[in-house]
Amino acid sequence: RKAHALSPLIVKDEERCVLCRRCVRYLEEWADDLQLDYFERGRLTRVDTFPGQAFDSVFSGNTIDICPVGALTSRVFRFQARSWELEKVPSICAYCGVGCNITLDVKTNKLRRISPRENPAVNDGWLCDKGRFAHQYMDSPERVTQPLVRKDGELRPASWDEALNLVSQRLGEIVQESGPHSVGGVGSATITNEAAYLFQKFVRTVLGTNNVDHLGRLPDGARPLLSMSEVRQADALLLLGADTLEEAPVVELFIRRAANLKGTKVIVANPRRTALLRRFHLTGYGGPWLAYRSGTEVALLNGLAHIILAEDLHKEGHGVAELKEWVKDYPPDKVEEITAVPAETLREAARVLTEAHKAIFIYGADTVRGPNGQACLAALNNLVLLIGAHEPGCLAQEPNSWGVLDMGLAPHLYPGRQRLDDKVRERLGKRWRAELPAEAGLGLDEMLKAALDGELEALYAMAANPVMDHPIGDGALEKLKFLVVQDLFLTETARLADVVLPAASFAEADGTFTNMAGRVQRLHKALRPPAEVKSHGQIIVDLAGVMGQEIGATVALGRYSPQAVMEEIARVAAPYEVFNYTSLGDDGIQVAMEGGTRRFTQADFRPPAADAAYPLALVTGRLLYEQGSPFAQSEIMRQFIPEPFVEINPTDAETLGVADQDAVTVTSARDSLELKARVSDDIRPGCVFVPLHLNEMPVVALSEVGTAVTWVKVTKRK
Repeated sequence: RKAHALSPLIVKDEERCVLCRRCVRYLEEWADDLQLDYFERGRLTRVDTFPGQAFDSVFSGNTIDICPVGALTSRVFRFQARSWELEKVPSICAYCGVGCNITLDVKTNKLRRISPRENPAVNDGWLCDKGRFAHQYMDSPERVTQPLVRKDGELRPASWDEALNLVSQRLGEIVQESGPHSVGGVGSATITNEAAYLFQKFVRTVLGTNNVDHLGRLPDGARPLLSMSEVRQADALLLLGADTLEEAPVVELFIRRAANLKGTKVIVANPRRTALLRRFHLTGYGGPWLAYRSGTEVALLNGLAHIILAEDLHKEGHGVAELKEWVKDYPPDKVEEITAVPAETLREAARVLTEAHKAIFIYGADTVRGPNGQACLAALNNLVLLIGAHEPGCLAQEPNSWGVLDMGLAPHLYPGRQRLDDKVRERLGKRWRAELPAEAGLGLDEMLKAALDGELEALYAMAANPVMDHPIGDGALEKLKFLVVQDLFLTETARLADVVLPAASFAEADGTFTNMAGRVQRLHKALRPPAEVKSHGQIIVDLAGVMGQEIGATVALGRYSPQAVMEEIARVAAPYEVFNYTSLGDDGIQVAMEGGTRRFTQADFRPPAADAAYPLALVTGRLLYEQGSPFAQSEIMRQFIPEPFVEINPTDAETLGVADQDAVTVTSARDSLELKARVSDDIRPGCVFVPLHLNEMPVVALSEVGTAVTWVKVTKRK
């Protein structure tokens, strides 16, 4: 058969197939997705999918790369170009924090194909299907390709001069009339280090305020993962509140390989059963599922520490007596009452961790945010010290979560994560030739609350969408006198803006990202952006110029130079002092991180306040294929986005009289959502799971700012 569709993404030309079995072996030995095999016999033998089963592995595209004869091809790229016609540009994937090394194949200024680039320290030559195929958004007709200015209540096209002059005028007026504290800037961990550095510098030196932050900021105590090679070598892993398939697929691929190859035990601590757990249930690999109640993570970790100490399984001796006193009230039976994790399951997890030669702890970013975040970090640190493991690492979800913190995109940090003390402020002020504000800045939560109270009057949002990602984003932004948004698409936040500035994609500008393991890597400009579109850094440089100030020695003749920005970063941020675009090379360089706390610390558990009117705990999380931009703007990938749903345990569904696919309303004390019920034992009783970014109504609207657990009720719609 010619052009036989194995899946919506993979096409097979059977006359080319030489039955080498490489695709079958890869799916079996690496991806652990047994979705292709041999069928028929003799001269009729063919590779195909199993009858009635889909080829829907999120790693399916890797079979294209390992096919030696081109029998497997990409539906996205097929017949787009001859290989010798393509300009190959090295870059970094901009979808998640892994920082996969990729090659951008370009013809006639159009991105035709993305393929993996081998880097043993990162992705080792593999890609997930999202990073490989979801690039059509760059040519989307929905893209903002010229500045927009609100006139008569509507956003209308304008020239760059008109847009920047309006931004300069309005921001200047508000600063003059109400003071610098009345304006703020919010960025995103999807922008490059260079753009983040310039943005915080603009807010501090031009606007004169420390009110600068970014969405999804990691807590100060969070640490990066060990290198990817360390993850691959582990013989035991604890995943706390982390879903590697949805948040960092290539990390999941390495974990599956380790489990298949050498029997690595994986303990998943999560109210929801992840894809990794479902996979291990079928194969017999892996370790126990610690299905704890939401908000009880600290008690769970203290319970593990109690068992390790009680059974004398610990390796660290110094300070153990003090830790014993702190965790004495967390015996397995009591922890079972608090968390609903069976005492024997807890003991099994403790044995797996202590018997391992190389155990690694990975936690999700949301687990260590909020009021219990620091206690959770302390409890994790106690565990790793007890068993002699490395520091626990955070599964940072965005491509540059570590980098934007390093650049000072936070109200309490300067570049290099330097605190806002007088000596640093004076030194940076001289370097930047500006008087830096001494007044403490507002974080994102505080800025949005100030906007609701009328104290914050203007906000500059760079590649950020607070309407969808913050509980009070919608209401707060509507109260502003002036809102500027810099982005690729007309997001929900951009639709509220007074000025929208069109920004370039990751393939249309140079720069660097710092991945979840702290490795700084280069992005190379592969495409010319649309005529009226500018890079994030160039927009900041141009706006500063219109406002009568220069950002510094980062520009030449008014042009933004990412290389010059990195050279300046190296002068002011100590961890980056040896970096430049030449030294980074093709593989990047690991940032030298200071060691975290290496002593036992008391971690107090505070039970989440329950609400009888709302009996179910809301669990949220990202899906790999979601409705948010830019992924949803890639046309061929939209078919993989599921319908918005709420996942309910069968026990709770029976009590509520809810059946699978029923229309239900999920209600909290703040708001409600209308969704389809998905009845599944993948979510533990007493909890419901609603994914982020699946519908126009933000799930975060159900939540209160700063609460450990959001309580909801589910009712069947008539």
